[in-house]
Amino acid sequence: MTTVEKGYAVTMYDGEDANGVAGIVGMLLGQNLENFPSRVKFARRISRPVSIYSTDTETACTIIFGSDEAVVYNDIVGKPAVTVMATVDQILDVSQLPMKAGGLVPVGFFTGRGMSVLGEILKHKLVVKGLLTHTVTALRTIALVSVVDA
Repeated sequence: MTTVEKGYAVTMYDGEDANGVAGIVGMLLGQNLENFPSRVKFARRISRPVSIYSTDTETACTIIFGSDEAVVYNDIVGKPAVTVMATVDQILDVSQLPMKAGGLVPVGFFTGRGMSVLGEILKHKLVVKGLLTHTVTALRTIALVSVVDA
C-alpha cells in the first residue's frame, strides 16, 4: 500500500498475491500519486472502475477509485466502464505519454510515441473498450499512470 501525503492510498487488494499487471499498475499509480500529488484530485473524480488486460500474459487488473483510496484488484471485477487490452510493452508506452489538465488535454498523443500508440489503437492491436462512451475516464486513467510531468 502506498499512501500519498494528501491522504490518498493505493491498495493492492490481493497484496503479495497480486498478478504482474496488478503489480505494475499499482506501482505506477502509487509512485505517480506520490510524485505528483496534484493528480489526487483527478483520481477522486473517477467514479467508474477501469480494467487493464495484458494480452501477452493473459492477466488483468481492475482499479476502483474512491474518495480516499484506489484499490487495485486481480482480474476483472464488476463491470468496468473502460477496459484496456494491450501488451505489457504497450501499457508501458502509454505510461510515457504526457497529459495535461488531468488527461483532458492529451498532448502526449501528438508525440512520436503517442502517434505509435494511436496507430496501435487504429490497427486494433491496442484496444480501449469504452473510449468513446467514457472518454474522460479513459484519459484521466492515462494521466494517472503517466510517469511524465506535463
